[in-house]
Amino acid sequence: MKKLSLEMLRLNTNEVLERSQMKKITGGIGSGSNCEIRCTPGLPRGTSVNDCSFNTMNFYCPQDEYPNASCTCSSGGVG
Repeated sequence: MKKLSLEMLRLNTNEVLERSQMKKITGGIGSGSNCEIRCTPGLPRGTSVNDCSFNTMNFYCPQDEYPNASCTCSSGGVG
């Protein structure tokens, strides 16, 4: 099996998260996150994240695929 490298993906610099941004991304139940992203409105459950920044939103719900995505924070998150 061939290893995948980031160079092979040919991403722009604005498409790659920095280490500090990646540290903030967590998911799952009970992760201590205080924000929830829903790529499709009306879904009963979203993905738990630490903030609703553009980079976080675009990581989980790329804007061109999910133009109506939403993110809400209970407290302390950027939103």
